[in-house]
Amino acid sequence: MRYQGIVSATFGLTELPLPLSVRIVRQGQVMQACGDDEFFSTNVQLTKASVSAEIRLRGTSAAECLQLGQCDTLSLTLKPASADQPQRLVQLEGAVLASVELAYDQSAPACAVLRFVAESSDGLTDPLDAEDQI
Repeated sequence: MRYQGIVSATFGLTELPLPLSVRIVRQGQVMQACGDDEFFSTNVQLTKASVSAEIRLRGTSAAECLQLGQCDTLSLTLKPASADQPQRLVQLEGAVLASVELAYDQSAPACAVLRFVAESSDGLTDPLDAEDQI
């Protein structure tokens, strides 16, 4: 299914107004192995998985109120491309605010970039959840 817009974004109880874009990355750390006489890897394993998110906002007021290290749920509601499809709720549980970048440009509106890293509650549970809202 295609989505064409971000309806809303929140970090805990803080509304993140005017989201321009969101990027979520689920990535594993790669461990490669090969034998003594082998040049290319013959065994590739993922040792740890991490989830990170980056959200760009038009305006800086919400970002200025947040504290680095703050941990809460990052929630996004996405608008479907078709009116007969449900909206999608994406949640990143245990999201830790790792970076806040504020940009004040002479010829463009101020914007903020928030970067999050998610932590699993038990090391086994995926902190990223996405489901259709019916």
